[in-house]
Amino acid sequence: MKFKFNKIKAVKYIKSSKDKDSDTVFVPSLGSDATKSIKAMRTTIINGGYKDIIEAYFPEEPSYLDVDKLIKTIEAKVKAFDINNLKDLENIFHLIHLWGGNAGRSVYQLKRGGFTNNIKDINAYKKLVMSAISFKKIEDLIEEIAEFERNTHFISVAFITKHTRYFSALNKTYQFIPIYDSVMSKNYMLKFNKKQNQYMPIHTPTSSKMPGGREELFFYWNNMIELSQEYKISLMDLERILFVNAR
Repeated sequence: MKFKFNKIKAVKYIKSSKDKDSDTVFVPSLGSDATKSIKAMRTTIINGGYKDIIEAYFPEEPSYLDVDKLIKTIEAKVKAFDINNLKDLENIFHLIHLWGGNAGRSVYQLKRGGFTNNIKDINAYKKLVMSAISFKKIEDLIEEIAEFERNTHFISVAFITKHTRYFSALNKTYQFIPIYDSVMSKNYMLKFNKKQNQYMPIHTPTSSKMPGGREELFFYWNNMIELSQEYKISLMDLERILFVNAR
């Protein structure tokens, strides 16, 4: 087998988050690290020329409590958005990228071309969004992610899946299909290394432009879905529990 999923580690975190008496799940907050990263990303986006959209929602630097406010803002805008309103769609992009944190800063940096040159055509984002909402097979969404990555610059699987995560809230089959960034890959995904003759952690998700990257993402999502079903926990809650405990 090419990949392995660290189910033992994942199950440990799931069980530690479950109340033994009621079997309800405690979902942890993202914590102060997320707040710091979002603050830095806010500055990056403003410096990239998008002060108006950011300050419309967060005129002041976000605090610890504002992270939850940002999440609720994004979720509300996703539920109410018009797919044909490209300006509104672009605004949602900026808010999701803000939530994703400063690791996604390259998209906005002017020395790297800035947002307009790196994303190029918001219609490509629209196509990705429509796929996240309507896909029935995981492979179909992965192909759209690969296409979006091929047609843009400085946005990888780690951040593309942050966007598909929110829009998949509207998907009838897989709601809030999880992000796949370096926190999740290096803690839960392993790939067989022929030289070492053993499975090694995947420190950074492989590009979806590569066949191996698409296989990797497919394997990860399938295992997350199986965990969600086995432990009767939503994909959204599962993602948060595994992410926060792994940081």
